[in-house]
Amino acid sequence: MDIDIKELMKAATQGLNLKDFKGDVVGVKVVENEFGTIEPGGIGIQNVYSAKETKAATRKKEKKEKSSNKSKTLKYYVHGNNGVLMKQRQRVNIVYRLLNKWGWIDKETKAIDFDAFFEGEPRHCNISWKANSTILTILLQDLIKQPYIKSQTGLSAKSLVEQQFGKTANSDRKRLDSDAEERIQMLLYFLDIRNPLFSAEKEEKEELDIEEAAVREIVSSNLRKTKGI
Repeated sequence: MDIDIKELMKAATQGLNLKDFKGDVVGVKVVENEFGTIEPGGIGIQNVYSAKETKAATRKKEKKEKSSNKSKTLKYYVHGNNGVLMKQRQRVNIVYRLLNKWGWIDKETKAIDFDAFFEGEPRHCNISWKANSTILTILLQDLIKQPYIKSQTGLSAKSLVEQQFGKTANSDRKRLDSDAEERIQMLLYFLDIRNPLFSAEKEEKEELDIEEAAVREIVSSNLRKTKGI
């Protein structure tokens, strides 16, 4: 039996609005019914994209997948205000040096990686945490609550501890000794650029010791007042 393709196309698309389909009609499926009559069985629709569109879509998908696989970081830095940003970077550098001095992070942790933890962009920062996970968890819990840290959907101390540092979160504050509690408060103090720094015309290490001693006294005084000592 000879088949008139044009007639089949007409029959297949009768009653259909092809504007509802995205793509090109590439053919008509023909079937034989139980009476041996050839009739249209449907139409084929094929989406056609340019090579440029395909590559762009692929890149977008890969970027999204990579981003979702990376841990969040803290949104601390204020870009667009160089004065504020410079002060913030100075404070983060002080925190980095203190954590090294106390042995809370491995000395192999690079300053540039530690700095990136405060950028707010998803990435793994390669910070090797050496102190116990309770200190880390409570430090991050307290940090996230600070007004200088911008809130993020889905951000929690637990997720940071597990995804960014590869540790098991523990928020039992009773496990903190007074020294660790004091040091956490000191770090929060330094990161708030509204708080003054106690600097001196000395070498970097000596200057850090002076700043730490001064803040330690302030923090200790505040803790004593809070606990009613």
